Amino acid sequence: MASGSYSIDSVLEQEAMGTYRWMLYAACGVLMALEGYDAYVVANLAPIIAESLGIPIPSMGFVFTAQAAGMAVGFYTIPVLADRIGRRGIILVGATIFGLLTLASTTVETLMSFTIIRFLAFAALGGTLPNIVALISEFMPDSRRGQLLTWLFIAHGLGASLAGLLGPSFVALHSWQLAFWVGGGLLLVFVPFLYTFLPESCRYLIGRDPADQRVGHTLRRIQPNFAWVEGSSFFTAELSVSGSPIAGLFRDGRAMMTILLWMGMGAALCVTATLSSWLPSYLHLLGGLESATATRMSSVSAFGAMLGPLMLTFMMKRFGMPLSLGLTLCVAYGAMVSLTFVEQLPWLGWVLGFAFGLFVIGAQAGLNSLVASSYPTSIRSTGIGYAGGIGRLTSMIGPGVGAAILAAGWSATAIYATISAPLLLAAVAMLIFHFAKRQGVGARSIGAHT
Repeated sequence: MASGSYSIDSVLEQEAMGTYRWMLYAACGVLMALEGYDAYVVANLAPIIAESLGIPIPSMGFVFTAQAAGMAVGFYTIPVLADRIGRRGIILVGATIFGLLTLASTTVETLMSFTIIRFLAFAALGGTLPNIVALISEFMPDSRRGQLLTWLFIAHGLGASLAGLLGPSFVALHSWQLAFWVGGGLLLVFVPFLYTFLPESCRYLIGRDPADQRVGHTLRRIQPNFAWVEGSSFFTAELSVSGSPIAGLFRDGRAMMTILLWMGMGAALCVTATLSSWLPSYLHLLGGLESATATRMSSVSAFGAMLGPLMLTFMMKRFGMPLSLGLTLCVAYGAMVSLTFVEQLPWLGWVLGFAFGLFVIGAQAGLNSLVASSYPTSIRSTGIGYAGGIGRLTSMIGPGVGAAILAAGWSATAIYATISAPLLLAAVAMLIFHFAKRQGVGARSIGAHT
């Protein structure tokens, strides 16, 4: 039988996901949850780890800053490589290294060694997360991509919050090290499954070799009745960006979109990282709450983080994603400044812990989805990586400032107002994005998925 040429779009753009794509989506969700747990376990156990290492709590700011720096290194280097050599291998290697370094974190005896290991671990994480998002987005139909990617970040937020919910129990049962053993161990156990199940992006493969037969085998897993002839080639109607992936972020009318996305991600991630790192300690030190209670209050953000993306999905059907994000970020600022009243009204800690997940982490999920939906396959990992990298650079500043103003004895009102202020900048960026899209400014890039 003669070979032919087949479009992959007819399969990948089917709105019905089918069993295989739902399983792939679930697998990436589990991986996001495990990495979210391992990423935020330090923040939730910071007072206990500090006591174990014999250092004052504000000194943990060095660790938080190192983690943000590691993420920035990972975001800026590895995704660019992934757009050239593929996503699958980098996800597998990055997840393995992150799991091993999470386990290695339990062997430290000094602040310096702990800081170095967490920097390296987060460099691996920074290279893995953008590629998970890029890979799964390339298997989603265009009509559902924004919604499904937003929901995907429920898993990451849930994993992060489980670190707070379960962390004190692990400490009570054995030690803070047990929390790391569980997280790192589960991630390493999951890697062999990913090795056998996780495919490479079809669009990436045909961008390198249109006759790569792995494309046909993957399409058949998505659509069992898909028939093709061995030796055939495959094609897609999606725009391919030639040249440097970094330059591609600013070509073809994408410059304005890219700058606004960087503003939004940088400002919002700064606040997310600062509060994720310091909220349990702030509630303990500024709110006068017991350490375990403060940790659990911040960890109820898990429930908010689960509902936040659902709330955004509902809003985006009416307002579109950029305007929905702008409104959500404004509310998030008001809620986080209200944390100053926890000392007088301790029950408010539970409400605002939930609000942190609903509005701040929820908005972060929406921003990640917006970025991933805004770039074509050939530069998607780079687009996600560089937007996230800007956020990680600002995240290096936020936790450090949070530690400095805490050590300086600032009032609760001043601390919460200062660390929440970037949320307003992120809101402004999203509102400009919304109105630019409506007025057709950069319409080619501020596009159809938002």
